Amino acid sequence: MKFFSLLLLVPSSLFTAVNAWHDIRDTPSNPIDIQDGQTGVLMVLPPAQTDTSIKRVPDAGHPFIAPGPNDMRGRKLHLFENCVPVPSVSSTACPGMNTLANHGYISRNGITTFEEIINAVGEAFNINRNQGAGMAAMNILTRGNPFVNKISIGGVSPFIPPLPGQIDGPATQGIAKHGRVEGDASITHADVHIGDNRNFNKTLWETDLEILANFGDDGPDGPATVFNLQTLIEMKRQKLESDQLLDADARSTIKFSIPIRRLNLVFAAPSFFISTFANGTTGLATKYILTSFLMDQKFPDNWFRNGFPMQGSSIPAQIAAALPQWVPGRNDENGVFVADPPAPAPFNISGGCANYWDVLTNAVPGPLANVTGIFKQNVVQGILFNGSGCTEPLAPAGPTDT
Repeated sequence: MKFFSLLLLVPSSLFTAVNAWHDIRDTPSNPIDIQDGQTGVLMVLPPAQTDTSIKRVPDAGHPFIAPGPNDMRGRKLHLFENCVPVPSVSSTACPGMNTLANHGYISRNGITTFEEIINAVGEAFNINRNQGAGMAAMNILTRGNPFVNKISIGGVSPFIPPLPGQIDGPATQGIAKHGRVEGDASITHADVHIGDNRNFNKTLWETDLEILANFGDDGPDGPATVFNLQTLIEMKRQKLESDQLLDADARSTIKFSIPIRRLNLVFAAPSFFISTFANGTTGLATKYILTSFLMDQKFPDNWFRNGFPMQGSSIPAQIAAALPQWVPGRNDENGVFVADPPAPAPFNISGGCANYWDVLTNAVPGPLANVTGIFKQNVVQGILFNGSGCTEPLAPAGPTDT
């Protein structure tokens, strides 16, 4: 599953603002900054929400409205024929972002901003402001246009221009694009090398529900209808094993790949099932609730957000500990899974530092290291909100137009 990648966007402790390269922070921008015909928009951290209590979501001002034909947001399943999207619809594999757009917590056309994402995840899911900022910033740096402070939660949009000078190719791809954050081993979407990686896959969800029937807890909707930690572990075990084998047989030059930045998301994304998506009144993540979020991409009836700000979780570490055989790596040309070499020193001192190295080295486009003005300020802010506590600064060095 890709919730916010981010963003869509997943729980992490890596928000200490101590990392950026030394010479990119020293030049203030002009009040008006125009580059390549685009006007820069400074990313500004919004105030933290003052009401972090439990509350019913959505409120009356955020009803569900199905997407329009050109919106960059997902659709309800009945609008698909065998999970094939309606022509001209660009959907995203992030059910959390789709749900926010479908209810108007972010723009209903799926084109959003740094500030709008932070406010939306805070209001709807009670996610801590700094965590929301980290999720938003990483996605904008890797798949948005940080100069104009915009990102598509789907694919390429005419409302978001390519980066000034087309330094990352002729189009801004959006978070649904495979490779930088979106990747393999999703619970509810096929890998890009196997099938449709953007739209909800009912067959995969039925497999998840079979696992739930074997490992889930009893709840108000019946026996084995509540997701628990063991259910998540078994779902990830099944998906990692099957995707690795299926990709090994795929006729593609690109194979199954879970570098550390992706593996962290693979373990972290399911934690939303029993933390963020659980009903705040009961603490339960039921089959009905998860089906509403993942398949229908709407808030369930009578759903309440948690009554405390969400920031981090021990669940990803518990899933990783239960699946120690899965380390950062990829299939080789023979379809054999091979572990990646460790991050170089000094970034090998912790998983957080290794993730920081991988994101900056392989996911954030290298030309962002040489930008100026508001562009520079936004890039720096994005990196700061994804700091790892590492003492060694890094500049973006990732490939472009990928």
